[in-house]
Amino acid sequence: MNFKSTLFVIMMSIYSISFASTPQSANVIKFGDANTLFIGDSKSATLYAYNIKSNDNPTAQQGYNIHDLSSKIAQFSKINPFDILIRDMAIRPTSKEAYIAFDTKTRTGYAPQIVIVNQAGSIKKFDLEKTKHTEIQLNDAPTSDFKFWDKTPMRTLTFTDIDFYNGKVYISGMSNAEFSSALRIVDYPFNKSKVATSSVEIFHAVHGQMETRAPIQTLQFVTLNNEDYILAAYTCTPLVLIPVKDLKNEAHIVGKTIAEMGYGNTPVDIIKFTSKDADKNPYETIILSNRNQSAQSINLTDITTSSKTESIGYVGAAGQSGTPATNLPLTGLMQIDDQDDSHFTAVRRDQLTGELELISFLKNVNLRLDEYISEYDQPSYKYEGEQAQMKDAHNMMLKDLGLPLKK
Repeated sequence: MNFKSTLFVIMMSIYSISFASTPQSANVIKFGDANTLFIGDSKSATLYAYNIKSNDNPTAQQGYNIHDLSSKIAQFSKINPFDILIRDMAIRPTSKEAYIAFDTKTRTGYAPQIVIVNQAGSIKKFDLEKTKHTEIQLNDAPTSDFKFWDKTPMRTLTFTDIDFYNGKVYISGMSNAEFSSALRIVDYPFNKSKVATSSVEIFHAVHGQMETRAPIQTLQFVTLNNEDYILAAYTCTPLVLIPVKDLKNEAHIVGKTIAEMGYGNTPVDIIKFTSKDADKNPYETIILSNRNQSAQSINLTDITTSSKTESIGYVGAAGQSGTPATNLPLTGLMQIDDQDDSHFTAVRRDQLTGELELISFLKNVNLRLDEYISEYDQPSYKYEGEQAQMKDAHNMMLKDLGLPLKK
């Protein structure tokens, strides 16, 4: 190789490194598999796929009991705890570590960061610049300068959720089209991939009208009657089924509204897992976490039944209507994700201290004993009669919290 050729190769290498794209925001993060982390960057309208090396986590089988998360992150990142704006959280399927995306204030706005936290409270940085990744850009992101309530730019809703299913990435959010509620699909890996965009229309049971602009806030895949659907939740809070087979580029989809989960509320996350009833019979369940009301549990069997009926009609200011749901004693959850066979994990802010917390909940229990003061907690209490059976249940929860067991 002559001098000019060598210089050209060197210059091209420097160019590639110097101008490698990194996220300008991290609005949504989601694991596609154990080693692939997707990041939805609304600011640059780019979907990133980071390839992560395998690692061990000696605390993987434990629950999270971190009550001073904001202090730990602030100390690690050398920032003020009040400058942390949580954007999303995802549990890595193998190591069970929590990847937490947040923004920090700068002189010119906000800068995205991701930290990795394990159950022992150990924190390390996820390097957005040096970690190997590929990317694909969306060409129809909102271009309006409009801000909702003068604080939330429309552009930030380019990505509202991400899910990975059967080799494809599904992206909910807003586009620049007239019917701006969009579902985008792209093959992964991104080799010569093209983004297919469908617009989505729904009947909003509380508003009593068809809607085409409000984006899906969170989504989950479900299989009903051997057919794949997206289960989508919108603000204020219709629950909608969208057949996956109908999602094609430039298609206009009308989803089926199967439930109204409560007005005046924004849903946060949907997770799906196998639960057990009182007789230990397994069944699939959905947990919908919310910003303005308690989380709700929905049996997948009931969703299957609703998929065979007509869309619900106008319900006015109903609390709940359509597919039955059970309110859970889970409030203030900022982000949740499925952790393992026994736990799901949440980022939450303590109402008394203001601290961010990273905590786990036992599936089927859906509460933590350390958040209550009741008759059971009195030093002189004795488990007798019908209450004797509660002792084992309480000790199971206490063990998970790392607290002394009842004798």
